[in-house]
Amino acid sequence: MRRIIVPILAALLVAVVASSAGAFENVKFKSTDTGFGVREPVLTGKLYRPAGKGPFPAAVLLHGCGGMTKRDRTWAEKLAGWGIFALAVDSFGPRGYSRVCDNRDLSRYLVPRRVRDAYDAKAYLAGLPFVDPGRIGVMGWSHGGHIVLQTVKERNVSPFKAAIAFYPLCDLTLNDFNAPLLILIGGSDSWTPAARCTENLPPEDKRTSEVVIKVYPGAYHGFDAEGADTYVRGVTDVHRVAYNAEAAADANRMVKEYLEKYLK
Repeated sequence: MRRIIVPILAALLVAVVASSAGAFENVKFKSTDTGFGVREPVLTGKLYRPAGKGPFPAAVLLHGCGGMTKRDRTWAEKLAGWGIFALAVDSFGPRGYSRVCDNRDLSRYLVPRRVRDAYDAKAYLAGLPFVDPGRIGVMGWSHGGHIVLQTVKERNVSPFKAAIAFYPLCDLTLNDFNAPLLILIGGSDSWTPAARCTENLPPEDKRTSEVVIKVYPGAYHGFDAEGADTYVRGVTDVHRVAYNAEAAADANRMVKEYLEKYLK
């Protein structure tokens, strides 16, 4: 393994790590969340860089309730292969948590903090010389998908150029966002039901922002996580999590087209 120090913003250390799954950089960057309880709170993440000189578009990736998984790495590598810088943010580790899937109070407590994480990650990316600060998007899965919805509801912020949410909990009106939004969700998902999303989407003539929802019939939660086939306990019930190759392939196409449309 080879370590390289690269020039970045003050108080930031980056370690370059080579792995068989692809090259990434372990990064640390400042958090604006005062709930850490420390004087200088920091967040961590893994930064995946495309080939070439840039400046590149970029995307902030927000993990699910179980923390960072193979799915996050797979998507980050995929984006880098498409010419997009990908920063997979770890919102749990720096705060001392590993998962929040069956903890309603902790899950809710972390929502506004993870929204701050998204914008802190965006600010970090915007400060890198090889990233185009005007072309940064945000993507999230499950709990992270819900954070995406909350993130693009914010006002008085520098908005993302595009937002993508995989199987989020649609517990708010899907309108008046500060960025175009794509939602990808399974029709058989019992954890974050697709009906919640379609029911909370106003008629097209009443919308003030772009929202695209794609429902995959027969697909469960985690349909894009290759190899997944299990049951996970949520706050009140146990839910099926299963990979669906057909839905995953179509989601891959839609994500690529959406990012090309708004970030390229």
